[in-house]
Amino acid sequence: MAPEHPDEHAAGFSDFYHRERTRLFRFAAVMSPHLDHESAVQEAFVAAWRNWPVIAPGSRRAWLVRTIRNLLVDQARRRERPGDLTDEVVARQSGTYRILVPRQRDAETWHELVSTLAAVANLPDHLRTALVLRFWDFADDEIADVLGCGRASVRRYVSQARALVSEQVGNEERRVRGSQRGKETS
Repeated sequence: MAPEHPDEHAAGFSDFYHRERTRLFRFAAVMSPHLDHESAVQEAFVAAWRNWPVIAPGSRRAWLVRTIRNLLVDQARRRERPGDLTDEVVARQSGTYRILVPRQRDAETWHELVSTLAAVANLPDHLRTALVLRFWDFADDEIADVLGCGRASVRRYVSQARALVSEQVGNEERRVRGSQRGKETS
């Protein structure tokens, strides 16, 4: 790649940061609500700034997502007892849900949203990553780049994740409706 002028580097990074930061904060929050996802995202953006000229423009989001995932894995490994629910972890999870899901006046809707987020959090990493990135409008190619798999695998992961979440949340009607897409109704 040709070296960028420092002003172009700063302007390009700034535009990217302002366009993608909320999406990446939310991605990290869903991926690991019990970890310090905010610091992982900030650390990833610092790394992106340092490497900005050498990261291919079309791969920058995927590069950041991979970096965020790796930082979250590192955080999880550093935790003394990952299964412990401390006051800090509970507060962070509650804060994460408030960030991701505005409080609903309808208690049933609020419960379904929080239950859905909990079900997503319980998915295996590859399924959770595929589903969350799809939700944030990442293309199949970008998701495949993050996960190191093919586009067909991405579609399969998203389908499996949706089925598992639907099964856990107990919304049979949506699962059936989704499986009948494309079929004509009589």
